[in-house]
Amino acid sequence: MKRLRRDFQAHRRAAVLFLVYWLATLAVVLLTWNRGIPVRIVALLLTAPLIAGTLMGRWRAATPEHQARTRDRITAGVLAGVLVVELTLLVMKGGVVDEAIGWRHGDRFRGGEVLEFVLAGGVLGALLGLAGAGLAVVLDRWRPSPP
Repeated sequence: MKRLRRDFQAHRRAAVLFLVYWLATLAVVLLTWNRGIPVRIVALLLTAPLIAGTLMGRWRAATPEHQARTRDRITAGVLAGVLVVELTLLVMKGGVVDEAIGWRHGDRFRGGEVLEFVLAGGVLGALLGLAGAGLAVVLDRWRPSPP
């Protein structure tokens, strides 16, 4: 987690742009909510862990003073993908916090469904983060070296 924080600090502009993108996807969920999330918006939400995995795989690339290992780049991408999906499930409309607030107001608590979504989301986030980091590794191999 310390390395993840250092990566964000080293690439602040990209991290802030990603944060704005993630918040915009959450706003789109809120605006398009109609007793659930439309399928095309779910597809939009799934781009966030893919982008996060790609960013982490790219940020952990080799530099002149540091030799990067592919395993570190892949694990960073997987971690970023899982974190993005779990944070999304936590704060989005219909997510864990929304479900808990509804339960406090007398709605039926669907804890089993929430747990299933959290577990499935974690696996999906790991796979999308892995795909993003793998994409960054593959694209780095095709990048021309500086003169």
